[in-house]
Amino acid sequence: MHVLVAVLNWGLGHATRTIPVVRLLLERGVKVTLASDGVALDLLRQEFPQLPYAELPGYKVTYPVSGSLMFEMLRHLPALWQIIREEQRQVQQIVEAQAITHIISDNRYGCYSPGIASVIITHQLKVLIPKTWSPVSLWMNGRIKGRLQKFNQVWVPDFHAQGVTRAFTEGVAIPHRFVGMLSRFNKSDAVTDQQFVLGLISGPENQRSEFERILLQQFERMHKPTVIVRGLPNSTQSQFRNGVELIDHLPAADLEALIQQAEVVVARSGYSTIMDLYQLQKRNVIMVPTPGQAEQEHLAEEIKRNKLAVVQAQNDFDLQRALEQLPATSGFTGAHFQQQQAKEAITDFLTLGR
Repeated sequence: MHVLVAVLNWGLGHATRTIPVVRLLLERGVKVTLASDGVALDLLRQEFPQLPYAELPGYKVTYPVSGSLMFEMLRHLPALWQIIREEQRQVQQIVEAQAITHIISDNRYGCYSPGIASVIITHQLKVLIPKTWSPVSLWMNGRIKGRLQKFNQVWVPDFHAQGVTRAFTEGVAIPHRFVGMLSRFNKSDAVTDQQFVLGLISGPENQRSEFERILLQQFERMHKPTVIVRGLPNSTQSQFRNGVELIDHLPAADLEALIQQAEVVVARSGYSTIMDLYQLQKRNVIMVPTPGQAEQEHLAEEIKRNKLAVVQAQNDFDLQRALEQLPATSGFTGAHFQQQQAKEAITDFLTLGR
């Protein structure tokens, strides 16, 4: 049995949430080959240096610093579909060359092969499109449905239909299975909070660099220790800049410890980040959604409505004000999980194609 695990390179979130999936496969003695590109592949290779890997074409969508992300996406769609077709061709070559028996794809629509058992991991069975773009909603979601139907199974990383992903899954006539939240972390009760503020930078450029610039500017004014993890997995360098410790990247175990030790965490409202914070039961969190990213903006609104964290827009970010608002939030303290649903889903999936 040989499983190809193919991961979208769109920030680090897709890579981080496949780490527990790869671990579960390896625990079963399954042969695994990794496939991705860019920083996502860098991260996976660091976590699993013993595993073979293949490089796939990048989707090459960037986040504009200003303007509409939806317009940027629509502008790139013709090129994106062409890349997906090339991705499908390359995956077919990998399947034939390496005798792949199963494929697990995280949001890579071209990573399937006729006659090979395949599953796609996604929490978006439909896209949330701003009302101003509603005329294209039906068309885009129809294309997504057609792509998802190429796979034998669709896995949603959430506990149930009424979970965090409800807005992205309800009303969609695509069979899917909830596999629980997926996190690379394991909470340790031995870690105690320390008096520092931690900034977690993630996501595609150019917004990754813009978020780092904003955090660095405000962290420099703090009268307590501050640390920023920059989300650059191809580097392990660290430095101090105007009193702020900048760390390019940390292995999962070290990052887990740092998050647990931090008094306050400032991060994007990406779904993988939310899963990690739930897993670590993090109490004091400030979230800043990526501008124009409808998914993160929706998740941020849900977090704000449920008073889980302080939420601020990037163009109005004020760290001191956010710190003063933290006592009114509950934190991500209600959904510690052991990945039982994922274990069962993997067991069932590996029986396909036998």
